[in-house]
Amino acid sequence: MTVEHSGVELGPDSVLGRLAADPRIGFTGFSAGVLQLMHPAVSAGVLDHSEFFSDPFDRIYRSIPRIVNSIVAPDSRERAVRVRDYHRDIKGLDAHGRRYHALDPDVYWWTHATFVWAFLAAADRFHPRPPTGAERERYYAESLEWWRRYGLSDRPAQPDLASFEADFERICRDELEWTKAARISMKVKRIEVAGFSRRLNRAASVPGAPLVRLLITGGLPAVVRDRFDIAWSGSEQRTYDAVALAVRTGGRLVPDQAAVDYGLRLMARLERTTSLVKE
Repeated sequence: MTVEHSGVELGPDSVLGRLAADPRIGFTGFSAGVLQLMHPAVSAGVLDHSEFFSDPFDRIYRSIPRIVNSIVAPDSRERAVRVRDYHRDIKGLDAHGRRYHALDPDVYWWTHATFVWAFLAAADRFHPRPPTGAERERYYAESLEWWRRYGLSDRPAQPDLASFEADFERICRDELEWTKAARISMKVKRIEVAGFSRRLNRAASVPGAPLVRLLITGGLPAVVRDRFDIAWSGSEQRTYDAVALAVRTGGRLVPDQAAVDYGLRLMARLERTTSLVKE
């Protein structure tokens, strides 16, 4: 299908730009990564062509700033093309022996859709002032413009937010798999905070790794937890809700623009100090 939303501009002042640059995306970002890896083609691509599991945080800190800057940077259109072209040679056979290619529109759309889902979920759960009403539809229209910058088919895209959310749940319910890559990614044993020394990261991992595991599992759509029998107790849900409430409460003291400005500076610093292709 062709989705028509002409005249949509992105950048740091767009709804999409503000949510993508907000550091609170970290609270749902790990869940988005697991959802990506539940797609059999994405799982195969990561296992065959990436060193993600040997150094996952290095990969995250190299990729995320470039993805966010394909929305907010002045040359964001060119940046989106560079991100797309990095995936041109990622292809092979998945665990079922089926051919895959990272730039198959259905495959690439799924990874894109998880970001669209995660940015909005982070705002809804962890932001004291999430977008409402027309802002939400504007957000989705902007996410379609972001998709078009990759130059791939509009066929997998949905025309509005309600249709997107229904299709996202359908894919979670009917198409995702409990892949090897997804299983590995759920077992977080350490964390790595950008800018921390090795010693500080070891210390941060003591409380941090269990918290990340809680955020990963609690962040997943309930239909995914139920489908793959991922353990999740009432006590864990209450803890997750308490963390979200604490973040929302603390967020009331921080002006929205201050959070976005900090996120933009962080993305710029990470991009300056990393390379998309690991040396």
